[in-house]
Amino acid sequence: MSATIPAGPSAGARIGRLLATVLVFVVLGPPLGAVIWIGILASLSMPPQLDAADPSFTWFTLLGLIYAVPMSYFFGAGPAAVAGLVIGLAQSFVGRAGWPLALGTGLVVAVVVLERSGQGTLAAAADPGAFPEFSAIMILACLISTLLCWSLARSWNFTPVASRNMTP
Repeated sequence: MSATIPAGPSAGARIGRLLATVLVFVVLGPPLGAVIWIGILASLSMPPQLDAADPSFTWFTLLGLIYAVPMSYFFGAGPAAVAGLVIGLAQSFVGRAGWPLALGTGLVVAVVVLERSGQGTLAAAADPGAFPEFSAIMILACLISTLLCWSLARSWNFTPVASRNMTP
């Protein structure tokens, strides 16, 4: 008598897992990126003698968050969906997506966002009056938010189909 291997998750379950992963990235990624963006921007614009408890600094940060979080969906939903799709495909059909995939996905998304904004390193002519820290802040915001979303969804994987079809 041989033991039967239970059937794996259906295609519908795998697609549902993929959609759930993309949804996590689209819903949480842009606001996380906005909070990271404002945090880095506020820390860079703070002179050494400024106290972080100063009301003007607090108002700058609060107003930035009030406007940045809603606008983050306009600028970040597309890149977050692409990152969620890459990681979701790996989680649903290949197996557990590791941190190198999440790191690489975050970096590629950041470079594409930079190129599409005209501030990237591959742009033909960079604007001399542009914000010089823009690239570094954008890369960190995309990278950290991608890694945070991946850390939420990394345990939502199915075992690969090939490993279940192997006989012992």
